[in-house]
Amino acid sequence: MALPTFFVIGAPKAGTTSLHNYLAAHPQIQMSAVKEPRFFAGPENGIPYPPDRVGSLNAYEALFDPATGVRGESSTDYATHPRRQGVPERIKELVPEARFIYLVRDPVARTVSHFKMRTALLGERRTLREALGDLTDLCSPYLSPSLYATQLELYQRAFPAARILVIDQADLEAERGATLSRVFDFLSVEETGPLDGFAEEHLGSGAWRTYPSGYASFIARHVAPRVQWIPGGPRQSARRLVERVLWRPLDTSLDDDLREQLEDLYAPEVARLRTLTGMEFPTWSV
Repeated sequence: MALPTFFVIGAPKAGTTSLHNYLAAHPQIQMSAVKEPRFFAGPENGIPYPPDRVGSLNAYEALFDPATGVRGESSTDYATHPRRQGVPERIKELVPEARFIYLVRDPVARTVSHFKMRTALLGERRTLREALGDLTDLCSPYLSPSLYATQLELYQRAFPAARILVIDQADLEAERGATLSRVFDFLSVEETGPLDGFAEEHLGSGAWRTYPSGYASFIARHVAPRVQWIPGGPRQSARRLVERVLWRPLDTSLDDDLREQLEDLYAPEVARLRTLTGMEFPTWSV
């Protein structure tokens, strides 16, 4: 049995699925077959455990190969304080030498993308303004993941800052090779040449539609296992073509007033994040 040596802790809709798959392609890295095991996510604030959470230590350890020295998992619930609290402390208790990769994205764009995902896959049917409410509930599933400085400060209290690597999603998209080189160096694995999956663009929220209930589960359980032999590009193009015919696109318009409110909410967080990391995040709106 074994435990992970590093974690991709978020943020949701900031490229964690892509990074998980890129890392899994590296011969010296073993990523859990289950993305988002959420083992360390707690049920604080009356929020129950996710139904698909890997709940027992034995089941969690079974996700990792002790023969591989660098093992990782990706769970975006690990960086959603105050919605879920105490995650760094729980990780430290079991994996005190852990390293962390924290993907971040323009917080306003991330919030909108998160709403798109929940509308497409989780049955959200309110408008964006209705779902966000009055922006005072920081336990909101839409707001808490964009509180980047808050999340980073909590992890830095539990672990040395040198063991936490912050990556801007914009860099992963625009400079994928150089960004992955930084990640490999951080994890102390060898630099590698092109590997299967590194050039693949994963399905983004811009291509999502308003799917019927159960569609995502049907695709994951019954369709995806049967079409893995098709290269990623053609596979995604075919899926997008079918979905354009069957379902309408998402309506996630963000009016100027709501955008300004979100920018005001996130501005202090982004300012602290820039101070904590020394990064500029030049493409962000805040």
